[in-house]
Amino acid sequence: MDTMRIDPVQPGGDDQEAPLGKRLLWFFGIALVSMLVVAVVAYTLRGLLLIG
Repeated sequence: MDTMRIDPVQPGGDDQEAPLGKRLLWFFGIALVSMLVVAVVAYTLRGLLLIG
């Protein structure tokens, strides 16, 4: 019986990273959006629960 061998696939050959400024911009953008989402959910729940 012949066994089939599966070779692992390596990630793409793109070894260049994005510039530091662009990565930091993404980081702070995601942090800001997540903070705004948490604030909206918190104030929505506060309004729904009628906590003055």
